[in-house]
Amino acid sequence: MRLESLLSVLALLLAAHAKDESTPILKHVSHMTENELKQHMRKVNLTPPVGTSTYHLSRLVADETRVAAMLKDLVGVMFTALDVTNRYLSSWEELVAAGVETEGFASHPLHAYALTKHVSLGWPHVEASLRALSNHSQNVEWLLARSAKRGVPTSEDLATVAGGLARLHDYYSLNLTALFHAHLVSAIGGRPVPARITPTALDLHRIGSEAVSHNVLNSGVDFLRAALDRWDADASSARSSDAFDAHRDLRQIDLSFKKAVKIHDQVLEKKGPRSDLHSTYARPFNKTLARKKKYHKAEELVLGVKGTKRQGMQQYLRLCRGEDLRSIDTISRLYCRYVTNGSPLYKIGPLRMEVLSLDPYVVTLEDVVTPSEAADLVHASAGYLTRSSTVRPNGSSMEDFKRTSSTAWMFDRDIPILPVLTERIEQLVGVNAQLYHGAEIYQILNYGVGGHYTVHHDSFVYPRVATFLIYLSTVPQGGRTVFPWVGAGVQPKRGSALLWFNMDRSGKPDSRLQHGACPVLLGDKWVINKWLYYEGQHQTLPCIPGNPEATVSQPLS
Repeated sequence: MRLESLLSVLALLLAAHAKDESTPILKHVSHMTENELKQHMRKVNLTPPVGTSTYHLSRLVADETRVAAMLKDLVGVMFTALDVTNRYLSSWEELVAAGVETEGFASHPLHAYALTKHVSLGWPHVEASLRALSNHSQNVEWLLARSAKRGVPTSEDLATVAGGLARLHDYYSLNLTALFHAHLVSAIGGRPVPARITPTALDLHRIGSEAVSHNVLNSGVDFLRAALDRWDADASSARSSDAFDAHRDLRQIDLSFKKAVKIHDQVLEKKGPRSDLHSTYARPFNKTLARKKKYHKAEELVLGVKGTKRQGMQQYLRLCRGEDLRSIDTISRLYCRYVTNGSPLYKIGPLRMEVLSLDPYVVTLEDVVTPSEAADLVHASAGYLTRSSTVRPNGSSMEDFKRTSSTAWMFDRDIPILPVLTERIEQLVGVNAQLYHGAEIYQILNYGVGGHYTVHHDSFVYPRVATFLIYLSTVPQGGRTVFPWVGAGVQPKRGSALLWFNMDRSGKPDSRLQHGACPVLLGDKWVINKWLYYEGQHQTLPCIPGNPEATVSQPLS
């Protein structure tokens, strides 16, 4: 196994472990065979936070259905036992009041009769109720072991989901009045999407508070204002789940709102309106601060070259909302056609290709996988999902809110379709896509509530010459893959693929290929990635060191 391959495998292991332990793991992985590596990866705890995976949310529904059925049975038995026990104890208290505990009580025939009646008639009912409870002991043990063995959402999971809702408002300007009336209305949606649950003022406050703690400050202010506007002390407006929430009153809600406004303006003044880890409105709420010239400057559009971090984040946001930033002249030079790349595999059934950008070269391809193949990939990988992480410059990894999704790493031998898919990629792109030599392990991703990945580059740490991304599901709203410096994006469609080259043939990363995964507003997003190594393409795409014209962005034939 070559060093560059080992380094990429190392990144995968670090992503699974989410620990900064690059050196010790590298020494261990360097002596692993593929089977040993697979066994090592399969030992990872595979129960991710439910907030980063719609698959695990759906599993939670099934699990909770079973739990509710057990609890209903248990409640019925418990109420029966409680009623019988209370009647038995009441009977005993009557005897106590009559002096049953005094010496010689049972020597009186009426006392003896009453005592005997109490035990002989009452105790069989008590015993039967206790036996019924005992028969449920296995269910009770299962319920008590649920947290340890099956995983139960924690307060951190709730914070993740609440943060996802805040992110959706940040990106897509949710109508919070409509949301309070159980309708999802956004800047990118058409007709309102109804819900069957209405959020309470307590829910709005919790989402707003989590938004502030996640530095989504514009959303935090809006949700807390909505909670303040909708606050109603009438208990009839609450839901049963609110009984488990912390008590809050109108004064506390008002203080939270005012504090959020203050923090919003402070962060905006110091850091600007947006970064990977924070967002505010373009202007402060404080009217005096809002008069400053810096808050009235128009944002410059930058395409074809990498601009500033702030420009990239702004263009990323606009693309997520469905805008196309390209000029008419640029769009007029693009084209669609059917491609084979000279491969016999595609002569009978060429794929439809659409060019998204000529320079840098980005294309989409339709029907790369069939609906049944996509379903097989989702089904086979779902059980291996664990929370996604981001890779640091030193090769270690960490979990943060720049990326909220769940990941499964799959070898070609794990699923019958994967070797076939590897061959398709090789034939279509003309590359070496074999594991260890030309490419990384397949990465399958599932996104949760507001799941996203902010602007990043695939060759930031490792030499990935190209990315081949396939959508395994269609996303109704949100979830686009966008390229801020290209000015375009793609809506996920099941079976279609995205191809772009991260590096040129001289080994230099193309910074214009920074991209981001927009938050999923509605639906279920699954994708599969194949990253192609720079080092493995020396036969099909030989490197030309020091040549600034050594592009690999050639159209497929």
